[in-house]
Amino acid sequence: MSTDVRRAARNDRGEARYERGFTLVELLIYSMLSIVVLLIVGGILINSLRAEQLVRTSTDATSTGQLVSQSVTTGVRNASAIAWSEPAPGTELLLVRTVGSGATETWSCQAWHFGGGEVRTTRSTSLIPTPTAAALSGWTLLVDGAAPSAGSPVFDLDATERRVDLTVEVAAGTGKPVLIKTSALSRQPVSPTGAESAPCF
Repeated sequence: MSTDVRRAARNDRGEARYERGFTLVELLIYSMLSIVVLLIVGGILINSLRAEQLVRTSTDATSTGQLVSQSVTTGVRNASAIAWSEPAPGTELLLVRTVGSGATETWSCQAWHFGGGEVRTTRSTSLIPTPTAAALSGWTLLVDGAAPSAGSPVFDLDATERRVDLTVEVAAGTGKPVLIKTSALSRQPVSPTGAESAPCF
């Protein structure tokens, strides 16, 4: 048999093998490898989405907690009188007579209520009574998913120093609750006549 014939026979066998395609074993191996790669990529994607969701809920909880902190701190620092009460078990009411930060001195009554996992606030030019459930729904919601931390009150008033310690945990979805802790001290002078509390208390 000549060299050319042998070469042609080898080429025919190679082409036949090439046209034959993948064997069943090769196809199964390629399929398994593709599945493994897809599982790895899918796992990375799912973990990334979970991490993003956790960061987002934690950031939202921190932002709403800081909103409560800023509201209470501003009100207490500008307060001439501060009062705290526990209208019902598991609820707290913080009242202040506070001055606005505008050019004109404007006094008002401001209150914060904690109960049912919510912190709400309201402002008025007259006495703010202990709110009923219906009245409380008209107050501004600052945060939902709030809880006291380690059994301490949310609003801890030191009447002698006219200081309020705010300690609250804000739920962050499936993540760890965000702890907000701050203190605010009144900067307003105390009037000897006691008129600093009228007409709020």
